[in-house]
Amino acid sequence: MRGCWEQLMNLPNDLNEMGVLLSRVNNRCRGNSREPVNRSETVSSICYREVNSSDSDHSIIPIQNKAVCEPEGVLVPALPVTAYVERGYITPQQVYNQLSAEEGQPALYDPYYILILDCRSTERYEESHVVTARAAVTVIHPVLGCLISCIELQKYSTILLYAVEGCSPVGSVKARIDSPDLLHCFFQLSGLGMDPVIMLGGFSAFHALYPFLCTPRMVLLEPERHTLTIYPSEILEEALYQGSASQASDYRIIKNLHITHVVNATANCPDAFPNMLCYLRLCLSDDAQQDLVEALPLASRFINSALMAEPAGRVLVHCSVGRSRSSALTLAFLMEHRRWPLLHALRWLKERRACSAPNMNFLRQLLTYEELLFGRKLTSLNDILR
Repeated sequence: MRGCWEQLMNLPNDLNEMGVLLSRVNNRCRGNSREPVNRSETVSSICYREVNSSDSDHSIIPIQNKAVCEPEGVLVPALPVTAYVERGYITPQQVYNQLSAEEGQPALYDPYYILILDCRSTERYEESHVVTARAAVTVIHPVLGCLISCIELQKYSTILLYAVEGCSPVGSVKARIDSPDLLHCFFQLSGLGMDPVIMLGGFSAFHALYPFLCTPRMVLLEPERHTLTIYPSEILEEALYQGSASQASDYRIIKNLHITHVVNATANCPDAFPNMLCYLRLCLSDDAQQDLVEALPLASRFINSALMAEPAGRVLVHCSVGRSRSSALTLAFLMEHRRWPLLHALRWLKERRACSAPNMNFLRQLLTYEELLFGRKLTSLNDILR
């Protein structure tokens, strides 16, 4: 139990009434973690102490007071850096988040949400393909042309194409050699007024990262789609995920994503795998009265400690549906440990999890937290609400 507490840098001593519960079992938490980048610039002086546990797997940190120390220094703001992706292309990680998108219900349950065309050979398609993908020849036949009407094609929000592998620009000599069938589909669809996108790296790149979202089954109809597992959104590649309580209690999801640490921000959902994973339990309510003054730095440092461990962990942040409470905690981490202003952190988050929506109370507290971290206000409420 002691190793898990050692893993938390700068553990606050003064936790408020929300009832913070930390749980873990010795065999999964890393005891040796690297120092975070620019540690001296973080809000690291929140009066902490070491907490010891006897025979219990869970320790409740009691309330001491609500005074928060001033930071030793302020952060220098930075902007998110993303790799350039040429228009008309999409990365495997973006495809993953599209397949995981939720707005009310999982978007993948809608048969017209995304049309995925596998432009490899029929044999390779039957062996394994991206979930819900169709063999390209069932839509764009080499001889007969388009087998689906333009009206039908226009119902899809996205049309995605992929070949075996490769990142060659459309129309290049290499692309014509490597993936002629994909180019045929691309130009056929473009000629019909569609705007298809191509997955960088093809099936091989996607399968290397997300083999659990590849299948030999053909899944097309709505009833079949409702049997699919919907995964948490990937906020930082192979590192930080955000989702719902039901996803956090699905062992297959935890195993496939290699989750090692969980931030549970629900008021009454128990930790699903306390004997396997390291948990930070923050009993929060999604309402106008909930105070996050203690939760934001605690969650931020718990996440950072896990990601900076050797070997690095993977963290899932969740509340009930993965919209408000979990978003506030994820944003606090991105601000403190990526040094992103709130506006840029929020844009990054919503690009990867469109349903993210911290409530107004949380947004105001995040604005205050931004000012505490950076020593000045960088984002206004009007910036966020535009």
